[in-house]
Amino acid sequence: MIEIIFFSLISNSVFYSYGHLIKIEKFHNKISSINNRAIIGCIFISFIALLVNFIIPLDKLFNTIILLVGILLLILNKKKLKKKEVFYLFLSSLITASLILYSNVYRPDAGLYHLSYVSFLNENKIIFGLSNVHFRFGAISIMQYLSAINNNFLFNDVGIVIPLASIVSFFIIHFFNNVLNILKKNKTTTLANIFSLFIIIFISYKMNRYSEYGNDAVAHFSYFYLISRILENNKINLNLISVISVFTFLNKSTMIIILLVPLFFLIKNFKLKDLKIIYSLSSLLFIFWIIKNVIISGCMIYPLKQSCFENFSWTDINEVEYESKSGEAWSKDWPNKIDKNISMIKYNQNFNWIASWSKNHGIFIANIILPYFLAIILIYYYLKHGNSKNLFSFKKNNHLIFLFIISLVGSVLFFLKFPLYRYGYSYLISSLILFLLLSIRNIDKNRFNFIAKFMLIICIFIISAKQTLRYADNLNSNFQWPRIYSYEKNVKITSKQINFNNHFVIYQADGLCMYSKSPCTNYKLKDNIDIIKKFNYYFININS
Repeated sequence: MIEIIFFSLISNSVFYSYGHLIKIEKFHNKISSINNRAIIGCIFISFIALLVNFIIPLDKLFNTIILLVGILLLILNKKKLKKKEVFYLFLSSLITASLILYSNVYRPDAGLYHLSYVSFLNENKIIFGLSNVHFRFGAISIMQYLSAINNNFLFNDVGIVIPLASIVSFFIIHFFNNVLNILKKNKTTTLANIFSLFIIIFISYKMNRYSEYGNDAVAHFSYFYLISRILENNKINLNLISVISVFTFLNKSTMIIILLVPLFFLIKNFKLKDLKIIYSLSSLLFIFWIIKNVIISGCMIYPLKQSCFENFSWTDINEVEYESKSGEAWSKDWPNKIDKNISMIKYNQNFNWIASWSKNHGIFIANIILPYFLAIILIYYYLKHGNSKNLFSFKKNNHLIFLFIISLVGSVLFFLKFPLYRYGYSYLISSLILFLLLSIRNIDKNRFNFIAKFMLIICIFIISAKQTLRYADNLNSNFQWPRIYSYEKNVKITSKQINFNNHFVIYQADGLCMYSKSPCTNYKLKDNIDIIKKFNYYFININS
């Protein structure tokens, strides 16, 4: 346990120190400003990892250099470090460690491709057509890069599990701090504070388990974070919202509509100086991510056929078409289809999937969303019907309607194309909360302070209780760290080694690849692949 806390402290400190290199907003010695720097630090290191992997593997030597530079930056800044910053680093590290302790990785996706892609990054530089080894490699998350760069000579392999918990802890602190600000004397209550309160309730209800995060949770946390930052005031920091929007999309391509947010504010408040966004961190991150996608799969966004370059020798357009139809069908509850003779194409069309989906996954979503919506409705009416002498009026926020429209459109897109809960729940939750905020004109200030204190205590208790119960259930376990080699005994798997020309090796696992020798797949290799080496890069081509 001490090791987990210590590694978390070092890791979070490094993220925070790199956050000072990116001058996105002015730094104030407040928890909110410190926290923002830590989040930006994670994004910046992700960008470094992405960029470097075009040239070399993210091996332990390079990763250790990144670690040491981060520590050096912190040491050089030592005299400027304030008590709040030190307190923040210890607090975030304790939350990070508490999420990791006795947890496991996300099933089954971590074993299918998350961990195996991290292993690939640690052992290889980028490979053209890598998705021809495992199609899911075409749809990975930027979090795999942040995880991979945390494997160094100090942390070793277990370091890869820390970044996911780190960035989640930063987001959690952000929302809790926003609510705590309400309770300060002479502090004006904003719509961002109320939004954060409702998000904290949802976090304690459904977003507090490390083993449930996968690639999805960070995208949804980021979306909530973006909305809360925009609601804080009418003056928009275009650089900040751009980098958060791009980061959200890079974690989950189903969140693509979020890219309209910075575009909207760029057009709405256009000034010539805003054109510098073209060479900002957000633009560079987005551009290099798209280039990476094209190199890996032949598509800018996999498996969207319209974004693919069919003439590239490594683009398997037939697989792209199949995975596009298959992914949509599975998200619409294809395994439980009522008509067993219907094709995937017809199943996806004309709402033929509704009957099957509504009886299974639709009920699953309703069982999550409806109790939460009922809870926030009750809180809303409690706040609204108070003593007229204590009513507090809200300043008009010009961005609330736009955020509601974006969330609503995202919810509709989610329902029509990929109605799997984990793909778009932040759209649904944000739509519900923003709908309530649109109707708020004033609330009872005393009642709000009471409910904020009450819900903070309840949410902290719920989150702590859930973690404590997990610790109690696993007290006799030998695995304090999440298991990255196998789900049960955490023993490294042995895979069949398939040798090709140019000393290229693909590893084929009988079960899940997990974190093992790479590139690894648990699928039968295609018969029509041809591996060549050009300019010191491997190409996994498709023979037509």
